[in-house]
Amino acid sequence: MAQMLALYKTAESAAQATEALDSAGVTNEEWDVLTDAPYPEGAFGEKDAEHKLYVFPFMGACIGFTLAMIETIGTQTAYPLVTGGKPIFSMPAMTIIAYVRCNYCNCSWNFI
Repeated sequence: MAQMLALYKTAESAAQATEALDSAGVTNEEWDVLTDAPYPEGAFGEKDAEHKLYVFPFMGACIGFTLAMIETIGTQTAYPLVTGGKPIFSMPAMTIIAYVRCNYCNCSWNFI
């Protein structure tokens, strides 16, 4: 397949060119539109880009939550502090540490 570069002064002329390509039988998987201005996806009839970006924050949160639970349960088991019949595993303290650890691991994981 031949490669071609086309430059247009306006977005309307680029959109007309993509419509002409569609009417000529060229599928939208064979060409791509690059612009210097932010246009919404699909404005020129191009294909939707598939991505897996949602996996990284989810994995960071899972790793952070797991590390936070290991850290808090391990600390409270190793150094039990029984005060007035309250449970050894304090959920309010564990949730605060889990929240901070999830944010920390999520930010760290996204930089990897």
